[in-house]
Amino acid sequence: MRRYFVGLLATVGALTLLLAAGGIAAMFSSPFSAAPLPRSMVLSIDLRNAPPEASSIDLLRGGLFKSSPDLVDVVQLLWWAADDPRVIGLFVEIGDDQVGLARVQELRQAIANFRGKGKFTVGFAESLGGSGSHLGDYYLASSLEQIWLQPSGGFAVTGIAVETPFLKNGLDKLGVQIEGGRRYEYKSAPDSFLETGYTGPARENLQQLLDSLFGQFLADVARDRRLDSAQVRRLIDSAPFDPERAREAGLIDRIGYRGDALEDVWQRAGTVRHLITLSDYAADDTKPKPRGDVIALVRVSGPIISGPSGDGGLLEDDVVANAEDIVDALDQATQSKDVRAIVLRIDSPGGTYPAADAIADAVGRARSAGKPVIASMGDIAASGGYLAAVRADVIVAQPTTITASIGVFTVWPVASELLASLGVKVDRLSVGTNAGMYSTFQPPTAAQRAIVSRELDTVYREFTRQVGEARKLSGGRLDDAARGRVFSGVDAKRAGLVDELGGLQLALSIAKAKAGIDETRRIEIRRYPDDHDRWQRILDRVFRLAGVNAGPAVRLPREVREALTKVGIVARPGNVRLPPMPPLWH
Repeated sequence: MRRYFVGLLATVGALTLLLAAGGIAAMFSSPFSAAPLPRSMVLSIDLRNAPPEASSIDLLRGGLFKSSPDLVDVVQLLWWAADDPRVIGLFVEIGDDQVGLARVQELRQAIANFRGKGKFTVGFAESLGGSGSHLGDYYLASSLEQIWLQPSGGFAVTGIAVETPFLKNGLDKLGVQIEGGRRYEYKSAPDSFLETGYTGPARENLQQLLDSLFGQFLADVARDRRLDSAQVRRLIDSAPFDPERAREAGLIDRIGYRGDALEDVWQRAGTVRHLITLSDYAADDTKPKPRGDVIALVRVSGPIISGPSGDGGLLEDDVVANAEDIVDALDQATQSKDVRAIVLRIDSPGGTYPAADAIADAVGRARSAGKPVIASMGDIAASGGYLAAVRADVIVAQPTTITASIGVFTVWPVASELLASLGVKVDRLSVGTNAGMYSTFQPPTAAQRAIVSRELDTVYREFTRQVGEARKLSGGRLDDAARGRVFSGVDAKRAGLVDELGGLQLALSIAKAKAGIDETRRIEIRRYPDDHDRWQRILDRVFRLAGVNAGPAVRLPREVREALTKVGIVARPGNVRLPPMPPLWH
């Protein structure tokens, strides 16, 4: 009875929130259409918080029914603005030094296209490289024609640093041991629980990845700033330093405040004094609506999970990639007579093997039905994220996309020693020899550990078989691409795991070619599932709140749960975050 009332109150509360938000939105929405945009304008875009790969619901700033623009939205608008004769320039506010490098490259390509149409670009930053461990903000700024830096700011772009917490000694002291295994030596995600520091293979692989990412940064910055690559490296190695030295070295152009940067904009704009935000530009009804052949866009964003929608919470779409929903979306796009091709946009660190395999199967079925499928990779497409892409006609990755990680692991904590030291006894009744073999309270037997080892072998063998067949790799070349190694997009192409280096626009161009659409024809990008389907799923989850599950009768001590949750073993099994890069699910 208690659970019934808890569920009822949760449902009523959630419904009230939805209705109230809808009512407030209706009260404050204007009955009039937005004013038409001026005939000549400068576009303004705030990238102090770079757009996410997938859209999210902003409860604090945008209201429950307003989604913040995602990377695809922003990039498409920039490409549109490049061809819009009304837009004469771009003013960019910069400040997100933790943004993923592949997202930066997507934005850099859109800005390069904008500049290529003879339009000016001016950027302003209060500081650059504030964290001292990443360089996304300056990597983005370097693509602009003019970079302004505030006098009180600084240039702290010092490179890329990766730190991994190793918990084994601490867990040993607590009496918590980690069970599981991996395939093979480069599969470093469980090392945080199983080792006391980087293993030789893990250190080698991660250093190779960092060197590749940093090398691309140096080459691109040197080209865009008209500097020598070795000179840029020396400057980065001597940072941080003040804005004046950054200007003298050619890393920035001007020192001043935001108002000074805007004065520079108006001098370039001549008589034009209209600064239009990207959101206002997006809302402009005078732009012709996209018409023409349809290319479907299906997203795989976040950790890939199995099961029906709703298990991940009310706003599940914003944090996980539900395989069942993605398979449905692929099937709908395949069956639609309007859709000529499918672009599968992936930004995922991986997830469960069956869930990723289901997506790969749906991609194969779409191709069998005559629909070309082009995979476009974002910041990361690792492990299950790579498996989801492997059967596509063409795989496109950014040069800095973190990809591959072809391997498997499983880990789980066993706290029997800790519980015994606290005087907690956990007894067990079971039917079946191996019932409860993954228990948190009792370690597995030797025979059960052998079963886990066989499961890892089976999944690894099947994973590599799929990669080998799809990518036409075998023998030593397949082994060199697998064993848990992670690559940058550049190195993944050399390994035969990626076909082309580029972003979403390249993927769309390839999709047009594969579908036989003339290169000059305009296309309509249609998202699957659409927003109506998304809100229906959220509404369905509201009603599922009535089935709130009670927690387990016996729980680990709070300190242990907090320590494990920090590195993801409780909240996201297998997820090890390596700041400042995206999490690598191996």
